[in-house]
Amino acid sequence: MRTHEIRKKSVLMTAEERRHVTATGITSSELVMPIDCLSKRELQVAHKIMEGHSNKAIALELFISERTVKFHCANIYKKLNITSRTALIAGCFRTLYQEAVSS
Repeated sequence: MRTHEIRKKSVLMTAEERRHVTATGITSSELVMPIDCLSKRELQVAHKIMEGHSNKAIALELFISERTVKFHCANIYKKLNITSRTALIAGCFRTLYQEAVSS
């Protein structure tokens, strides 16, 4: 008989963000990712990342080298003050959540 591993739910918001949402019902604009600071090509790469593509797949689809994809990823992370693909996806989720709540 196999036992199933119980995993903690992934955290999309920090504890402080969760308290803010609980207290006010909405998130502050500082928590929204400033995606408009990205160049056109960086936005294309970011969208491919959010679709779950690897660097190699992104390079093939956008007709650029894999090294160029890595360069764009580094720029995206720096501009958005994040460190990983997971943080990019979570930040975009937060942005969509903010737009949905404020509508």
